[in-house]
Amino acid sequence: MLHITAPTTAEALSYSVLASLAIEAIIAILLAVRGDWLGVVLVLVLAAILYWFVCRQLVAVISAGFSAGASGTLLFLCALIEFLNGYPYYGLLFLIAAVILAFIVILLQQGAAPGELRVGGIVAVGPSGAAAHLRMLQELRDAGLLTQDELIAKRALLDL
Repeated sequence: MLHITAPTTAEALSYSVLASLAIEAIIAILLAVRGDWLGVVLVLVLAAILYWFVCRQLVAVISAGFSAGASGTLLFLCALIEFLNGYPYYGLLFLIAAVILAFIVILLQQGAAPGELRVGGIVAVGPSGAAAHLRMLQELRDAGLLTQDELIAKRALLDL
């Protein structure tokens, strides 16, 4: 049987953070070459926020509601700057994104659970509970990472 090693959560998070910081640095350089200093500042602010909240301890220390609220506030400020600089179409796009994030913050404060989000065929965010665990175990079995006996043992552990 093929043995697959998966990185731990801290390793996967550190790889993701380093990749996103590198991408943000490249974007900032490209924006600076183009002369878009507002874009450079925004990208560097996002990189600083990522470093401040994630890189220092390699754990997620903020909630989804806080993240959506902070992003919505930043997008609203971007909309104001674009309106003041005479770019109403960009300002309108930023404003629409800020309104969508405000709606998400309201839903999260009311206790709404996010819908299922799949990344590369794997459920990244999904409903909690026994049905989600059972589906995850079945997907692992279908991928060949669990045998039928292991699936039955895991189901017994989870009282499914």
